[in-house]
Amino acid sequence: MTDHAVRPARARDLPLLAAIEDAGLPMFEAVLGDLTGDALASPATSGRERAAGPGFILVAGDPAVGFAHVRDLESHAHLDQISVHPDHGRRGLGTALLEAAAERAALKGHGSLTLTTYADLPWNAPFYARHGFVEVAADEPMTGTQVAISDNEERLGLGRHGRRIWMRRVLRSHRTAGELAAFLPRIDASPQDVGVLRAVVRRPAPGAREVLDVGHLDVREGLVGDTWAERGSRRMPDGSPHPDMQLNLMNHRLVELLAQDPDREQLAGDQMFVDLDLSHDNLPAWSELHIGGPDGAVIVVTDQPHNGCGKFIARFGKDALAFVNGPEGKPRRLRGLCAKVVRPGPVRPGDEVRVVRPPGRPGE
Repeated sequence: MTDHAVRPARARDLPLLAAIEDAGLPMFEAVLGDLTGDALASPATSGRERAAGPGFILVAGDPAVGFAHVRDLESHAHLDQISVHPDHGRRGLGTALLEAAAERAALKGHGSLTLTTYADLPWNAPFYARHGFVEVAADEPMTGTQVAISDNEERLGLGRHGRRIWMRRVLRSHRTAGELAAFLPRIDASPQDVGVLRAVVRRPAPGAREVLDVGHLDVREGLVGDTWAERGSRRMPDGSPHPDMQLNLMNHRLVELLAQDPDREQLAGDQMFVDLDLSHDNLPAWSELHIGGPDGAVIVVTDQPHNGCGKFIARFGKDALAFVNGPEGKPRRLRGLCAKVVRPGPVRPGDEVRVVRPPGRPGE
């Protein structure tokens, strides 16, 4: 007798998962022919290996007869695998697992759930489309992890059996282009000469965030404990970290609008969020920002651009990326700006941020 309720996987479930996935091979062979020696016929990843990475596994049944494995990527959740043993198919278990996975990903704070699949197999893309997934445009920017997933599928030759696509289900509604445009007056009303530091966020590892009560700025390290020094830059000839991109600052009013939840503001990936006009007109390159009073830390705005990318889409939507990278967003530096530390010191939310512009520039 099997209970088909969906629940988090336990240690005793993990040895069953590979066999559940492998049992689905005849479905593929019925459509694609003999798959002996093909990547699709390779032994499935073990349950223990799946459980070792960041994310979660849900199972249906006790003992388990189906499972969904969701990975936590740097910008969103990714459905790595969903399988139901054929002996228990056509009972709604796949749908139950999918909906439970989406619900849990949303509760963990993810804004979207992605997957890769075959466009034309009926139990692949058409199934997911019925449950709110939409094909991702081929020219949409992708994160590094997404590129790596696609590259691995190409290496395995999965495309020989049909078109492979990315699909996405939005778990949180994103701000629309109209909402963003209507918010511009609020952004333009940001302080120009003396602003406020609203949040300091350290990135101790890829995809990880720590919201700090006190951050420490260092001339060599940037924000102490952040991984800037480990992040190479394509703008440097040797791929080393760019010295003029130690820090990223973003207008807090905008990220507050985009995130719609204080706990999601940190997902933008910037280390500092300020209530201050960050536009090129207000902060020409090499302007100084004095934080926390005359004896506090000082950072300088550099001439390096800070652009939205695939991660920004995953977190805040396509309209947001188009907006910050578009004709309204670029002059205002709505995606933020790059800066470097020129005088070390502690920084705290609530600190005053005073602008000192280069001599001869507007406001001086």
